[in-house]
Amino acid sequence: MIKLFYILFIPLLLWGDAHIFVYHRFDDNRHSYTNTSTKNLIQTFEYFKKHHYKVVKLSTLVKMIKNKENLNKVVSITIDDSFKSFYTNALPIFKKYHYPFDLYVYVEATQRGFHDYMNWKQIKELSKYGGEIALHSYAHPHLTKLSDKEILKDTNKSYNLFTKHMGYKPKSYAYPYGEYNLRVKNLIKKFNFDFICNQNPGAITDKSDIYDLDRIAMTGNVNVKNKLKIKRLNIPNLKIIVKNNVITEILAKTNYKTLEVYITKKGWKTVKTNNGILDYKPNFKLKKFRNRVIIRYNNSIISKMITRS
Repeated sequence: MIKLFYILFIPLLLWGDAHIFVYHRFDDNRHSYTNTSTKNLIQTFEYFKKHHYKVVKLSTLVKMIKNKENLNKVVSITIDDSFKSFYTNALPIFKKYHYPFDLYVYVEATQRGFHDYMNWKQIKELSKYGGEIALHSYAHPHLTKLSDKEILKDTNKSYNLFTKHMGYKPKSYAYPYGEYNLRVKNLIKKFNFDFICNQNPGAITDKSDIYDLDRIAMTGNVNVKNKLKIKRLNIPNLKIIVKNNVITEILAKTNYKTLEVYITKKGWKTVKTNNGILDYKPNFKLKKFRNRVIIRYNNSIISKMITRS
């Protein structure tokens, strides 16, 4: 009977979540908020290698999601903004480990030759080393502050310039600053991207929305082991109701009896559920332009970014 249990259930126990990591600058101490040391990057890659993690391009991960494949120990690495420090400092490390990556281009910075950013020639070269290149807007705006017309104009401009210089259409998009809402999401989807990335910390499962892929930021002195412990909290139909910049209610169906809820500047609160319903009424006025709502049970989380109007 015990042997039968192992045969039937061990594969289910090994079924895990994938993780998408996002980097920005490398060895650029002028900007600590978005910087990662190459020493830390090497430590992370050594951990992947030692513990047999499979590093894949995002397009491969999306195929795995669609095919309901086992995502245990699968990792994708993304780089936002196309900073020159990636090309000069981090690319040699990616080449050494033969790890693929997805790079999201801040088009205006490259097009106008901003000092800290790669040029089109350097960006095109990345494809030789397992890189997939995609879109991160034209002017890197706060999309939720823009009108529909302004969002479409920025995306059109970046899309056309990208296509002109790269020789192919961008297949995916990453929101600038990770900021978006349902209106922004629906507008960006009009460009028929294969998938879209946010910057909400979380893990990836076969139930993840490919037009709303969570990515974990890797800045500072990162302990990748702890990041890889993050699991996706399965809460369908989560609703965060905001009225006049006040979070009035957080509502969801769940099997958990208690959950921890975090709101930026309010902190954590343990909330009891009632007959399978999470119904938390914080009535909390948003303090910052960008605000994080996290719902957690042990290492399993679901995270959403809420911006002020």
